[in-house]
Amino acid sequence: MATKGKPSSGLTKKQKSSTVKAAKKGKDIGKKGKNFDKVAAKAAKKYGSKEAGERVAAAAMWKNKRR
Repeated sequence: MATKGKPSSGLTKKQKSSTVKAAKKGKDIGKKGKNFDKVAAKAAKKYGSKEAGERVAAAAMWKNKRR
């Protein structure tokens, strides 16, 4: 399912808002047992910076939410 533009495209504003709030609270935001911080830390280790890790985690979060 390849879409152009933002990873969050196709979601309503309400869905985006609730997802962001849950991520900031540290709740599960996609697959069970995987939260944003863990995904970001693993990606940061792989790609070399905290910012890169957060970008990867955010893209994965939106991709899973869209499904």
